[in-house]
Amino acid sequence: MKKPLQVFETFDLWQPEQSDLAEFTKFVLRIYYEHHLHTPAPIDEVNACIKEDLALFPNGHFYTLKTKEGEIFGTIGVSLWDGKAKLAIEQEYDLDITHEIKTRGLNPPQVWNIRRFATDRQMIKQRSELRPFHALYFKLLLTCVFHHICAYPNNAMVAECDCKLQRTLISLGISSEELSKPHFVLGSQAVPIFNTGAGLQEFYDNHKHLLNHV
Repeated sequence: MKKPLQVFETFDLWQPEQSDLAEFTKFVLRIYYEHHLHTPAPIDEVNACIKEDLALFPNGHFYTLKTKEGEIFGTIGVSLWDGKAKLAIEQEYDLDITHEIKTRGLNPPQVWNIRRFATDRQMIKQRSELRPFHALYFKLLLTCVFHHICAYPNNAMVAECDCKLQRTLISLGISSEELSKPHFVLGSQAVPIFNTGAGLQEFYDNHKHLLNHV
């Protein structure tokens, strides 16, 4: 039987298998649309995102936070880019990530794309066992993906980030470069951001004690 990656007192950290990805992706789209537009996510968009996540699974790492009853209340993913396939963030914002990296004089050994960062704030607020640890969830999920990005200081990271979340990240000491103006994506205003392993290292060092098995 599959076991959690890490067990906490009131919740568990899991790493989804490929067969779990549909549930993972449906959660993310539900949270994005319910929170920002108060509507269900369109079925065709959900299916397209599931297909996208399945394609990225072999070169990615996905993480979920679950209650002791097995309900997802937090997600994040990070995928290693092969430098060839066009990233969704490039299509959404008309970006050329290779060009963006070169103009910064970088030659990163790896380029990572953070994706599917979402938490069910309503569930956290309603569940007495989850509520006291609200500040921990963001830090834990980010540390999971930063673990891979910070393997090399010259690694590059790109992400499509909700504008409100971007302000939260800045308050946590994570200052990333914006690559374009905000754009309406998956129910909210989001902006493409760029960082490096070195730029994320301080946050990772301050929070890696949260993880034992990633």
